[in-house]
Amino acid sequence: MIIDVYISEDSALNELAEKFVKWICKEYGILPRKVSIEAHDLVGNNGMCFDEPDGKFTILVKDNRDLGHMFTTIAHEMIHVKQYMTQNLGKLLDENVDMPYADRWWEEEAFSNAIPLVTRFSNLISL
Repeated sequence: MIIDVYISEDSALNELAEKFVKWICKEYGILPRKVSIEAHDLVGNNGMCFDEPDGKFTILVKDNRDLGHMFTTIAHEMIHVKQYMTQNLGKLLDENVDMPYADRWWEEEAFSNAIPLVTRFSNLISL
């Protein structure tokens, strides 16, 4: 698994985010071929996840936010990676294009589990 993270000019923060992504993959039992995470000046979204060919994923995270918000967004988008890999999210998105955002179970799962993932990881690294 290759993980490329560039969310900050601070290499220690990028390394911590890489450890976080590896930890999430282990927690969910997934092994994507590659995950690339980049900070971007997103408008209207805090993050986005793109399913690319051959088990590769690109995650964009809204920049210029505090560490907690950035890691919560990474967790949310990594839950989507898990959904793509284990629950065929790509096909569901194609079939449910008109479904209201609030009714999408995959968003409910990502929103409800992102903060607990960040909390568990932060508890592990603060020991």
